Amino acid sequence: MRYLVLCLLIFISSLTVLAHGDEDRDDDTESLDVSGVAVPEAPTYHEHARPIIEASCVACHSDGQIAAYAPFTSAEDVVWAAPDIKFHVVNRLMPPWMPSPANLPLKYDRRLSTEEIALIAAWADDGAPLGDARDYRPAATDGFDFAEVRPDLVLELDEAYTPADDALDDYRCFAFELNIDAPRFVTGYEFLPDVAEMAHHSIFYLFDERAERAIARHDGADGQPGWSCYGGPGLSSESAWLGGWAPGASPVIFPAGTGILIRPSQFIVVQMHYNLWTANQPDRSRIVLQLASAENELAELMVIPLAAPVEIPCPAGVAGPQCERGAAKERVADLYGAGAGHFPDRLLRECNQSLNDYAENSGENAKGYCDYPIDGPLTVFGVSGHMHELGRSFRLELNPDGEAPLLLLDIPRWDFHWQDQYFFVESLQIAPGDVLRMSCIWDNSLSDDPRYVVWGEGTSDEMCFGTLLALKQ
Repeated sequence: MRYLVLCLLIFISSLTVLAHGDEDRDDDTESLDVSGVAVPEAPTYHEHARPIIEASCVACHSDGQIAAYAPFTSAEDVVWAAPDIKFHVVNRLMPPWMPSPANLPLKYDRRLSTEEIALIAAWADDGAPLGDARDYRPAATDGFDFAEVRPDLVLELDEAYTPADDALDDYRCFAFELNIDAPRFVTGYEFLPDVAEMAHHSIFYLFDERAERAIARHDGADGQPGWSCYGGPGLSSESAWLGGWAPGASPVIFPAGTGILIRPSQFIVVQMHYNLWTANQPDRSRIVLQLASAENELAELMVIPLAAPVEIPCPAGVAGPQCERGAAKERVADLYGAGAGHFPDRLLRECNQSLNDYAENSGENAKGYCDYPIDGPLTVFGVSGHMHELGRSFRLELNPDGEAPLLLLDIPRWDFHWQDQYFFVESLQIAPGDVLRMSCIWDNSLSDDPRYVVWGEGTSDEMCFGTLLALKQ
């Protein structure tokens, strides 16, 4: 397969809700019509709503989880929130499940059925009565819960890192030696952000012993743990991806019988992107790794990163020097280094494109895409996609121009705050000669300060990025 050799690879998201948060998304919701769906008369919380909520909502709406700010830990919590719960489930905003029904079947689908949505709506419309707790029966299905990652190896800084005061986006890398005495397979992982408000993304790289000297030179050179690492770890040594995290992502358990091999001589380098719009505090985020002995002879996995050009003009009615592409390239070069300024043109070359391919882009409807011809067989278990706050939709397709196109990941309504890694119900076989196409669509009118936008590492920049989780070749 023709891979992009990316010097600016990052897998990012943000929990920040300052700009383009839920209010923007509520404007284009499509309410599900449940008026014709039969529901029980006089539904109550304990008999009807509680089984659905406990099976599909409480895993997130509880202490220490993604939606801990809106806990469902008591019946009173839920009854108080009933009108809001109805709005979010009827508009399919909750439980959060971004892929469309046209997607290849995915594991851990969190969508409610039409009948469940209708029942929640009827209960809320009736005033959310509690009913009798003795009528409660658990849901027939297991519902949704987070995977449990066994803490066989925990990576955490000895000393907290405090991001820079003079930046809105701070990239920092931290190196960890592997405290293992023999090769192991990583079979799952969980990232635990210490300060969620500023944890924008995290990537975990694997480096071998050849990076040891470079790590020693960089680590702590400025008096703080780690080193500044816009554009990547900067260790001039080959690396492999172990995984990544973004807000909204669930703990990861790799498919049964598979894992990513690690060795005692290797280092895990964690790249953190801190967004400092709302917080700047000392951070000691952790990575929890689940391991298995290499004697198990698991099938070895690899993570394949994908990227596509970002060419987003100013929206209608906005003019000035900030709307020039040259100014956009100069801006990212000033912020993130000279390599960042060259990267937009490099992406065009890597994707065999030119600016003419984006001549019809408008600020309100800008598309970026890249085709990846496959030159060897691939067994793919999962996918992910990533954009920033201007994102409107994301697609990863197989043979889109062929007779039998497949949607590997279709997110028609992008949400900056809910990014996850998705696993296929059945592994996907990709053959030589197939073509992968990744495409993103943005709307620059969502920006509070519109300008021409190219690929960049800050929250107010943009990306079109994805990954494949596949068997190692």
